[in-house]
Amino acid sequence: MRLRPLTKEGYTTDSLITTAVIRFKLFKQPYKVGQTIEVRGEPMLVLGIENFEIFSEMILVRYTCQRLNQMEFVSKAKAYREPSSNIEMVIEIPHKEWKETVPGIRLGSIHSIKGDIYKVTEYTGIVLKSTDLVIDMLARPVYPVDRNTAKSKLLDERRKKLKLEIV
Repeated sequence: MRLRPLTKEGYTTDSLITTAVIRFKLFKQPYKVGQTIEVRGEPMLVLGIENFEIFSEMILVRYTCQRLNQMEFVSKAKAYREPSSNIEMVIEIPHKEWKETVPGIRLGSIHSIKGDIYKVTEYTGIVLKSTDLVIDMLARPVYPVDRNTAKSKLLDERRKKLKLEIV
């Protein structure tokens, strides 16, 4: 499995479903699931919270988001009705790559496997094989919201920004 690294801006740049890293001052309300946010000028819908860290004066939150300006996709949850069961993933990491790879495989993180997005839900085993680290884990599929819902969320966000009301 190949992991998708984050850019300096705090989110991946190649996929419909992505991770956004947002810093909040302590005691400022973080975003909620279902809320539309703007990251680097791009509208996104918060699908879930991957994890968070609390520092002395700030909270760092990693969100699973869907890009609202990308509409070229098939709504898999509706089109295929695949079971929402967990899959088992096994990652073997050579010793030289531990420092770069292991921090990216935390609970709640999302990863692209053969074009599908999965969220790590549970570790099931950690084994040392010679100098390689083998991590077994369970992950569940993450589906984008359907195109019509994404379009309506994007239009609502634009209306709020322009302060327009439809009577």
